[in-house]
Amino acid sequence: MDTRRSEEGRRHVGGTETLQDHSAIGKQGRRASRALLLASTVLSAILALPAYAQQAKPAKADGNPLVLQTIEVGTESPRGPDSGIVAKRSAAASKTNTPLLETPQAINVVTRDQMSAQGVNSVAEALRYTPGVLPDPNGYDLRYDWLYVRGFNSYGTMWLDGLAVAGDPLNYATPSIHPYALERVEVIKGPASVLYGRAVPGGLVNQVSKRPQAETYREVSVETSGFGGIQGAVDMTGALTEDGDWLYRFTGLAKNMNTQIDMERDRKIMLAPSLTWNPSDDTSLTLYAYYQRDRDIFSPRFYPAVGTLLPNPAGQIPRDLFLGDTNANEFNRDYGHVGYEFSHSFNETWTVRQNLRYGYSQQDMFLALVNPAFAYTGAPSSQLDRVSAVSDDWTSTFAVDSQAEASFQTDDVAHTALFGIDYVRGVSDTNFGNSPRGVPVPGIDFNNPIYGLPIPMAPVTTSAHQRQNQIGLYAQDQLRYGNWVGTFGLRYDFSDIDTDNRITKAAAVETTDRALTGRVGLTYLFDNGLAPYASYSTAFLPLLGTDKDGNAFVAQDARQYEIGVKYEPVDGRGLISLSLFDMTLENALTPALTDPNPTKPTLYVQTGKQRVRGVEIEGKYELTPEIDLLASYAYSHSEVLSSNNPVSVGREMLRLPEHQGSLWVHYSPTYAEGLSLSAGVRAMSSYQTDATYLDKLRIPGRALVDIGAEFDFGALKKEFEGTRLRVNVTNLFDETYVSHCLNMTGGSCNYGAGRAITANLKTTW
Repeated sequence: MDTRRSEEGRRHVGGTETLQDHSAIGKQGRRASRALLLASTVLSAILALPAYAQQAKPAKADGNPLVLQTIEVGTESPRGPDSGIVAKRSAAASKTNTPLLETPQAINVVTRDQMSAQGVNSVAEALRYTPGVLPDPNGYDLRYDWLYVRGFNSYGTMWLDGLAVAGDPLNYATPSIHPYALERVEVIKGPASVLYGRAVPGGLVNQVSKRPQAETYREVSVETSGFGGIQGAVDMTGALTEDGDWLYRFTGLAKNMNTQIDMERDRKIMLAPSLTWNPSDDTSLTLYAYYQRDRDIFSPRFYPAVGTLLPNPAGQIPRDLFLGDTNANEFNRDYGHVGYEFSHSFNETWTVRQNLRYGYSQQDMFLALVNPAFAYTGAPSSQLDRVSAVSDDWTSTFAVDSQAEASFQTDDVAHTALFGIDYVRGVSDTNFGNSPRGVPVPGIDFNNPIYGLPIPMAPVTTSAHQRQNQIGLYAQDQLRYGNWVGTFGLRYDFSDIDTDNRITKAAAVETTDRALTGRVGLTYLFDNGLAPYASYSTAFLPLLGTDKDGNAFVAQDARQYEIGVKYEPVDGRGLISLSLFDMTLENALTPALTDPNPTKPTLYVQTGKQRVRGVEIEGKYELTPEIDLLASYAYSHSEVLSSNNPVSVGREMLRLPEHQGSLWVHYSPTYAEGLSLSAGVRAMSSYQTDATYLDKLRIPGRALVDIGAEFDFGALKKEFEGTRLRVNVTNLFDETYVSHCLNMTGGSCNYGAGRAITANLKTTW
C-alpha cells in the first residue's frame, strides 16, 4: 500500500493586423495541425492508460488476479489537503466549492504531495511540470518566483488564498512565499479579472496556505544538499479543545544553505501560525499570520552573452563563479502579513464570507554586479566591467473580499449565485540606483577573481512612491440543468493609481481606469466522465507610469476564447484536460524609440497588440495504488500583431517557447515495502528573449531530467513508522543552459539551475 497516500488520507478533512502571404498561412496551419495531432495523440494515450492498467493487473502465484486494497479518502476540499497528486475541486476560478470538471477554463493544481515528492524549494520550482508556464525566465535566482504564464510576466502580481500579495513589477521588495507553508499552487489559465480585477491576462497564480486540521498531525524534518548547508522545518496541526471547536496549525522553517554559486548563501526564517474557531457547523473563523526573513549572500545574475550563450576567446564564464564582491553582497528582505477568513451559513440557501489581509515587505540591497549595459570595456576578454547597485524598497497591500453565496432551485435549474465586493489598496515605494559609467568600480577577471575590493556606493537615480486603490463589484451564477453547467459572471472595477517621482519632483501622475469584465462558459457532463466545455473571458490590467508624452497609461485589455474537454474517471482517481485557446492583448507597451543604446531610458507608447493561440494538455492519473503519472504538453503560437518596433511585428512574443512538454512518474513497488521512486523529464523548444530578435541570441531548446527516491523506515521496524528519507536530484545530467539574453553588449544573461541534490529526513506522528 502507498504509505504516503495513507498518511495524507489520515490528515484529510472536510493595432492592425498585417496580411500574410499564403505560404506563411500554410506554414502556420501545418504547425497548428501538427500540434493538434500531437496533442490528440497524447490525450488518446493517457485516456487509454486506465484500460491498460486494468488489463495489466498483477497476478498472484495461484494465477488469480491480485485484488489491490482500496484507499479511502475524506471529503474533497477546494483548498486541500489532497491525497496524492490529483486535485478534484478548487475555489480559485469560481470563488465557490466547484469541481474542476465543471469549471469552463483550464486550471492546473499542484498539490502538497506533488511538491513534496519532487522536493521543490520555491513556487517556481513547483510549476516546472505545468504546461504553458515558463518557471525560470530569468534563470536560477534564489530571491524571486519569476514566472511567465502563456507569455505574460506574473512577477509582482501573485495571489495568496484569493487575495493579492504585496508586490509591484518595479519593486525589489516583492516577496516570495516559501512553498513549505503552502497546501497547493493553482494556475487559472487566461483572463481571471471577472473575479479578481487586476490580473495578468496569461493566467493568475494563486497560492493556497496550510490551514488548521481536525486530525492531529506533527512533522519535523531536516534537509541538506550537495552544495552544503542545512534546513530545519516543523509542521503541526490538530485540535486545541476536546470538542474540536478550536484548531491550530504552526508551520516554521529555518534555512542556511549553499547554492550552485560559490560563497552564495540562501538564508531564511519562516513562521506561519494559524488558529481556527468553529463554534458550530455553520460558522468558522480563522486567524493567521506569516513572517519571512531573508538574509541572502547573493551573487547578482548578470552575465554577458559572450562567454555564456556565445563563445569567448578567453574561455566560458564558470556557472559557479561569484560575480559580486564580499564587500557588496547584501540582500535583506522582511515580509509579513496578518489576516482572517470568516464564513457563516444562515441556512441552506445563504452563506456569507469575508477574507481580509494586510501584508508588508521591506528590502534593501548593496551589490556589485556586471555592468548591465556594457559588460566588456573593449573586445571580449576574461575581464568583466562592473557597477554597484543599491535599493531601499518597500511595498504593502491591504485587501478585503466580502461575498454572499446563495444556493437555490428555480424549476429544474439549480443555482449557485455569488455576489461580492472587494477592495485592494497597494502602496509601492522604490529607491534604486546603479553607479554611472566612469565611477571606479573594480571589474572582475573570471579566470582569476579577486574579492574584498573597495566598492563605492551607487547614488539613488530613481525614486518613486505609488498608491493604488481598486474597488470591484462582481456577480456570478453557476447554473445546473440536467447534465449542463453554465457559468456566467460580470465585474466592474474602479482603479486609481497615483505616482510621485521624487527625482524630477514633477506633479503626481494620476491613472484612472474603469473596466467591465466578464466570463461566460458552458460545460456538458457525460456520464462516462467526459466534460467538453467552451468559454469566453476578458481581462484588464492597470499600468503604472506614463508614455513618451507624459500621459498616464491606460489599462491593458485582453480577451480569450477557449474550448476544451476534461475527463475524470468514474471509478478511478485522475483528471485529464485538453484546451484550445485564442487570446489577444490590446494596449501593449512598445518602445517609442528604436535606438538600441541600453544606456538610454526606454520610453513607451501603447500601440502594441499581441496574440497567443495554443493547445494545452495535462493529465494527472493515479493508475494504481503503486503508480502516479503526470504528463503535459503545450503548443503556443504567438505573434506580435502591431508594435512601434518594426523588427518584432509578425514575430513571436518573447519568453514563450512554441513547444513545452513534461512527463513524471511516481512508483511505489509492492515488492519493496516502504520504497518509492520517481523520475521525470521536462523539455521545451527554443525561444527568443532579445527585443531585436538577433538569431544568435535565441535561447536553444532543452530537456532536463529529474529523479527521486523515498524510503519509509517503518517497513523495517514498527517503531520507525513515519520516519522517511527522501533524496531528489534535479537536472540529473547537469546540463548547462542559458535562460535568457536581452542584448549583446551588457550583462543581460543568466544561467539556469544546474544539478542539485537534496536529502530530506522527516518524521511524522
